Amino acid sequence: MVALIESGFKAHALSPARALGLWQFIPSTGYKFGLKRSHYIDERIDFEKSTDAAIAYLKELHGIFGDWATVLAAYNCGEGRVLHVIRTQNINYLDDFWDLYDRLPHETARYVPRFLAALQVIEHAEKYGLAEITPYPPMAYKTVTVHRQVHLKDLTTPLCVSLATLKELNPELRYGVLPDARYPLRVPVGKAELLLSAINQVPIYVAPQPPPPRTRDSPIIASNAVRRSPASPENIIRLSSNCWR
Repeated sequence: MVALIESGFKAHALSPARALGLWQFIPSTGYKFGLKRSHYIDERIDFEKSTDAAIAYLKELHGIFGDWATVLAAYNCGEGRVLHVIRTQNINYLDDFWDLYDRLPHETARYVPRFLAALQVIEHAEKYGLAEITPYPPMAYKTVTVHRQVHLKDLTTPLCVSLATLKELNPELRYGVLPDARYPLRVPVGKAELLLSAINQVPIYVAPQPPPPRTRDSPIIASNAVRRSPASPENIIRLSSNCWR
């Protein structure tokens, strides 16, 4: 339910505060709960790893605040912000969410009621005209440890699967490229043996090279007019003369 309110179940959801993924982890909180980031991966986008991290974070917050409404507020705006509001209360025993409501950020004050409303709708789906909705089935896949740095697009032909399917199963791969290390790759059910038999024939990924830096001796094209004009001596003299006017 938290992921529904946080991201609408969009794995690549990115907030203005740079919170990312289903559970909207900012980099520092993700790192605290074991979510790795590198040039090739961002585990905040991985649906399994980020869910485990979110469970650990929510448990930690419950150990701090003791009631789930305040936990949800702290998950949204940070435990430091909620603790500051509690410390500045005139009456020190007024420290649950509804006591703090008016002093929390506007987004957080709306966040917990939205969560409770969504919970009410889901628990009483028939009352709200949603009884006929069929949930998506769980994603079915197998995990294969790959020792070769390859691009997902180069796996589509040997596995007979679409690039979109591989990206959906492995959303943490930022550019669709496996890291240069042992990597647990998810593939559709029935494709694991095919991957193991074909992986050594898949070309190793070669990163595109940046253009060479410009030097003082690099040729410079003065203008679009030069590119469009015939390279006759008369035109060169005319354009050069115009530059000095």
